[in-house]
Amino acid sequence: MAIPDRLTVEPGAFRVRRSQKPFAARIVEDAWGYFFIAPSLLAFLVFSAYPMVDSILLSFHHLTLRTNEWVGLQNYADLSTNADFYLVLKNTALYLVLIVPVGVVLSVVLSVLVFRLSTRAQVFFKSAYYLPHVTAGVVLSFIWLYLYDPGFGLLDYVLQSLGFQPVLWLSNQSTSLLSIVVMYHAISWGGAIILITASLGGIPEHLYEAARIDGASQLRQTLAITLPLLKPAIAYVAITGTIGALQIFTEIYVMTGGGPNYATANLVFFIYDRGFTMFDFGSASAVAVFLLVVTVAVALIQFRIFSSDVEY
Repeated sequence: MAIPDRLTVEPGAFRVRRSQKPFAARIVEDAWGYFFIAPSLLAFLVFSAYPMVDSILLSFHHLTLRTNEWVGLQNYADLSTNADFYLVLKNTALYLVLIVPVGVVLSVVLSVLVFRLSTRAQVFFKSAYYLPHVTAGVVLSFIWLYLYDPGFGLLDYVLQSLGFQPVLWLSNQSTSLLSIVVMYHAISWGGAIILITASLGGIPEHLYEAARIDGASQLRQTLAITLPLLKPAIAYVAITGTIGALQIFTEIYVMTGGGPNYATANLVFFIYDRGFTMFDFGSASAVAVFLLVVTVAVALIQFRIFSSDVEY
């Protein structure tokens, strides 16, 4: 029998599969990985996971500064008959509808306009739009509080110069929520503009050249090339914008205190009011759990919409 001159061994023929190794051996193998993620994991468990679980448990108790008793689903039943809860739920839905669609469109339009400018102009406008993100929300709220002031605010000064009567922007139930929404749009989309502008820079130029050769108009190029390739960035902006719109608090607390007559209060402010004004922590926890369910549900719907051709 002929003996082969060379023994050929397939690469990895003697390699033991990871799944075949003992669990202890896999832990030792990944020890450095666990070591480096330990601080972040510990912070998540202490400051996020534990408070979330504890809040869920508290929602089944009647907890005040003096009492702590198990009441089961009573807190949720009380919310179902609370007129203020339905009002803040409606306000939360209004914030969501008035902020997210408008904000996404506004971010895309401004990003396209900024992207067409020179490099220096891009840096200036992106810095200007992003500046509110490094400014404290309380400071921005006080600035807009002065802008909306009916006595010496800039907006009413312009209206009076044009012959109109001053408007009680934050004291009128019909304009207070809209005033908060306008302020939110003015200060909250800088990060989205930077992200979408960067995404525009990643679109290959030859796609536009081929479209122009085929006679495609500017509108057709936008609909067929720009928007489809911006879909991952737009999806991210929509999802994070939804979470932000559901969790507005600083602006409401500083500028209106939830008023007038709960006209600007949302679920987050309602949680604060129940927990730290009325000291009914069980009811506040029930509202927090409800807000968590709403946030997760909306996020899952958005993931479902964008999951067909978007990778995260």
